[in-house]
Amino acid sequence: MTLRTELSLVLSSLLALSIGLAGGTAIYQSRSSMRRELITEQQLFAENRAFALRDNFEILEDELKRLALLPGMNGGDADFLREEQVLAGAHENSVLYNTAVLLMTADGKCVSSVPDRPEFRGQTFGDRPWFAAARGGASGPLFRVTDEPGLGRTLKIVQPLERDKRFTGALVGVIALAEDNLIAPALHDNLPHDTDAVLVDETGQIIYPPDRERAAEGSGWAEAIAAATRGASGTLTAEADGQKTLFAFSPVRAATPYAVVFSRPWRTLTANLEQQGIALGGILLFGLVLASIASVLLAGYLARPLQALASGATRIARGEPVPASAPRAGTEEIAALRGAFADMERSIRQRDQELRDAAGLLEQRVRDRTAELTTTQAALVDAERFAAMGKTSAAIAHELKNSLNGLGMAVELIAHDPANQARVARLRPQVASEIARLRDVVDSLLSFSRSPRIDRAPADLSLVVARALGLLAELAVERGAEITVHAPPSLRTRCDAHKVQGVIVNLVKNAIEAGKTVDVTLRASAGEAIVEVADDGPGLSAEARGHLFEPFFTTKPNGTGLGLPTSRRFIEAHGGRIEAETSAGLGGALFRLRLPLEAVDAAELPAPTTEAPRA
Repeated sequence: MTLRTELSLVLSSLLALSIGLAGGTAIYQSRSSMRRELITEQQLFAENRAFALRDNFEILEDELKRLALLPGMNGGDADFLREEQVLAGAHENSVLYNTAVLLMTADGKCVSSVPDRPEFRGQTFGDRPWFAAARGGASGPLFRVTDEPGLGRTLKIVQPLERDKRFTGALVGVIALAEDNLIAPALHDNLPHDTDAVLVDETGQIIYPPDRERAAEGSGWAEAIAAATRGASGTLTAEADGQKTLFAFSPVRAATPYAVVFSRPWRTLTANLEQQGIALGGILLFGLVLASIASVLLAGYLARPLQALASGATRIARGEPVPASAPRAGTEEIAALRGAFADMERSIRQRDQELRDAAGLLEQRVRDRTAELTTTQAALVDAERFAAMGKTSAAIAHELKNSLNGLGMAVELIAHDPANQARVARLRPQVASEIARLRDVVDSLLSFSRSPRIDRAPADLSLVVARALGLLAELAVERGAEITVHAPPSLRTRCDAHKVQGVIVNLVKNAIEAGKTVDVTLRASAGEAIVEVADDGPGLSAEARGHLFEPFFTTKPNGTGLGLPTSRRFIEAHGGRIEAETSAGLGGALFRLRLPLEAVDAAELPAPTTEAPRA
């Protein structure tokens, strides 16, 4: 692919990307803004219709309250002529013109109705729940929806009549929902195209239109009606009649528990949005075509001088000098760039030679310093090995000499007096004890002299601690020491269980010999398994802390001074460490063993065995 083609593609892509981003952002912002405006508009529409309906209800409530307070309005009179005249005048000259008004006595009998209708006059409504509520002292007006023969579903506004704080009857406004009345203008007249509306009560029952059934569970209408019954205005988008629909709802309030719900398909609301999207898409396409043409022309203009520069860069990359007599065609900037290429080529050659010289000198210095370090390290290793061997030899000679002297005296006594059975019985344990002690000394020396070899395998540290304490049970009883263990039921990791057990045996044994109370704790923390051994002994002196892990340093009369150094080597070979400090709880020494904790499946753990563990 030529440079000109690449420039054309790059420039076309950049221009198309910038135009596409700008156009896409504009389309997205426009759609988002218009959707918000549509949602707000639908919400305001629902609130305005709810306000209009609330206004009608409040006027009707005020008129019924006014009539109930008139002196001539009494449900307990024997003659209701005056009441009928008042109701007739109110029905003719007030907002009650499209509402039937009933006058009822205290027992629920309708004694007058305006207009006079056979469905009400003379009928008894005392057993109706809405009349019972008014008679029971509920403050009016009360709004109730019921079904009446001949009228269908009706909305009743019940206003109790009281005289001298005594219930004497009620005025009842009756609105036949199937007829044109004060509800229809708000929910039926002048609705936008494809708009549907319902009036619901606090239970979600549809009141208007009267022939509308309750919304099916799980439908968009059911979701919108459920939201409307919560008593706040709002909008939501859901499916209705197989298409995405915007629902808006608002409470009617006044003295009613009702709410209005309006729905309008999004396809109707966004018809203008689609037209705007098509127009913006056309503009965007035109911009892309124009950008492509401009990029091709610009690439041709830039490619010609850049091809000359590319050939010069190729010569520099091959190590060829730029010819001094090269043609100077092109703009002033291109000529200056060509001269800079020549200067760069000379600088690169000079810098390469300097770097090669410096690299050769640095390599020689590294070789010399490496040889010195290797020689020094070998000398230090030999010195340390010889020092350890000298200490080991001196300790072995000293211990063997003392033990052999004791054994020699014992053998001499036995040889001179073989018939003394009591003395033989007394010396035999001594000889056995000395031999065992020599064996321990030699074992410790051998363990310390070898490089530790770790055989990692899945292990349960809780079982390792339990086995170590089992080996020391007799010693604890003999010394009268009490051991307390705090350990989880299981703590799995990968380690050399035998060597870790030997380290724990050594630490616990030292604690038993130092005090009477020993606490052993096993826990996991921050990716480590931690074993703590604390005692109530005299603790560690300052001198002991400074030489604690040095070979052959010991504070015991018969100690070898190799237990803690050997234990430290085993734990460090696991990648862990041993820490020594003072126990805050018991006051004696505290040794803390830290091991890296590795995840192990239960299936990898070895089967339990009854064989005696190896210390």
